[in-house]
Amino acid sequence: MSALPVPPRRDDFRYTTEIQTRWSDNDMFGHLNNVTYNRFFEAVVVAFFRDHVPLDLEHDPVIPYAAEIMCRFGKALSFPETVEGALRVERVGNSSVRYALALFRKGDDEASAFGHWVHVFVGRADERPAPIPEPIREAFLGCR
Repeated sequence: MSALPVPPRRDDFRYTTEIQTRWSDNDMFGHLNNVTYNRFFEAVVVAFFRDHVPLDLEHDPVIPYAAEIMCRFGKALSFPETVEGALRVERVGNSSVRYALALFRKGDDEASAFGHWVHVFVGRADERPAPIPEPIREAFLGCR
């Protein structure tokens, strides 16, 4: 039997953003619903794109599609608290990028939840894998 992965630390990440939990994020057990963790991962990726990635989602001929999402749960998060979402680019391929993601209770150094997200870049017209445009590749490489 393999050992469980060690939760990442805050210092393992280059990009962070804050996410405020809402009452409706909690489930009947009083902590964030499992689906909410993946929604928060998406919010971190979207904030990273907004802040650092030169992409025009309405017009660029090559766009990212989510291909894989994985989340490991460590410590429960709940309302009301501020969550700090973190992202690090782990790998940049020809047409894909993999981000390490983590959610931290504000002030904690050990992740409450962590995982990864893979984007595959595709042609808008044919939805087939396409090379990551160079300006976007450079933004990813700057966050490794």
